[in-house]
Amino acid sequence: MSTVTAPEMARATCLNHPAREAAARCVECRRPFCRECVTPIERRMFCAECYRAKTEKKTRKKRDWFLLSTAIQTCLGLLILWATFHFVGSILLDIPSTFHEGAVWETLAP
Repeated sequence: MSTVTAPEMARATCLNHPAREAAARCVECRRPFCRECVTPIERRMFCAECYRAKTEKKTRKKRDWFLLSTAIQTCLGLLILWATFHFVGSILLDIPSTFHEGAVWETLAP
């Protein structure tokens, strides 16, 4: 990155408004812009194009991962639910019928 001296910045004009004096340079593309054409993000100045590119990338990646993550979590939840019902059902089927008829309780009574 090259440093810009004060006299160079004073002679620079805004890319969008040629009649206006440039107030800042975009930290991404290094082009001069007036105060209306830059947006401060975390104490750094970005032009509209760089700002849009910076925010679109983050939003798009987050949304894609969120959809994939939600689908995986839903499938995993249904699989765990099915496995739980299958496990409980197999335990209930393994219990002998004498237990259900009350014969087991009669043998345990004093």
